[in-house]
Amino acid sequence: MALAAIVVVAIVLAHVLRLERASPATAATLWAGALGLRALAGVFTALYVVLFMPATQLFDALTHWCWHTIVPLATTHLGFSGHRVGDAMTTVPSMLLAASAVSIGFGIWRASRAVHRLLTHAALGDGPAGSVIIGGADVVVAAAGLARPRLVVSAGALANLDDEELAASLDHENGHIERRHRYVLLYAEVCRALGRFLPGTSSAVRALRFQLERDADCWALRRPHDRFALASAICKAAVPRGGHGPALAALGGGDVVRRVDELVAGRPPLSRSQTGALNALAAIGVTLVIALSAAVPLAVAAGSQRVGQSQAVHPCTG
Repeated sequence: MALAAIVVVAIVLAHVLRLERASPATAATLWAGALGLRALAGVFTALYVVLFMPATQLFDALTHWCWHTIVPLATTHLGFSGHRVGDAMTTVPSMLLAASAVSIGFGIWRASRAVHRLLTHAALGDGPAGSVIIGGADVVVAAAGLARPRLVVSAGALANLDDEELAASLDHENGHIERRHRYVLLYAEVCRALGRFLPGTSSAVRALRFQLERDADCWALRRPHDRFALASAICKAAVPRGGHGPALAALGGGDVVRRVDELVAGRPPLSRSQTGALNALAAIGVTLVIALSAAVPLAVAAGSQRVGQSQAVHPCTG
């Protein structure tokens, strides 16, 4: 129970802390840890229901109901029994978890295919800084692809961004590539699949994506570039469009208003003690995720042994 309470606190903590002034890397680590704990909570819940609950007295009471002795007419026509309740209780959670994972995996595959088609069939030629030019009037500057990401620039971006805005935009996307944000987003989608049934999981994924955008903004500003030029480019690129998950990181992604506000107005940095506290919390979150992930095989082994020792469901007679 104490460990469960610690996990709950670690999950909630990322939602209640004010991370606007924290470094993007620290804030992203906090959100990544919270997402990992959400995913593990979903996994351990399914393992408990499938492997441990059948050996409990509650499960025994539920599955040993012989409904034909209580409601003879209903069971005659419906064929309903407590044993079927037990079967459903042990199979439905794992099936839902598997279906969610398959759904997310299929979505990532489709998005990757769409990005591949974009790079191979919609390319018009080579652009600045080794980028690929695609057609379209929208301002699109993005890092596209998972295994071998490429910079993508639309014709609309070349026409509407000045030289400094375009250079800052390209370095922003280079930040996504160099910092390997695509793998963090892939991890986030896996966590979304496993922790889908916990409230707030989707908002946690959005918060992590926002921190990665902040991190890429900081990368571009260290090149260095004018913060106002980058803010202007972000505003021009902030056109709603279909997302491609981890396969595509676009300049106008994340919470554009908050990003532009931070670039234009700036925020004072945290004190050394505050920074140290947040770094410690992030490290604790990562440690919890690693430790609990290592415990999954042990839980499966212990649960399998317990199921083997549990009493078989008795038949209904009479």
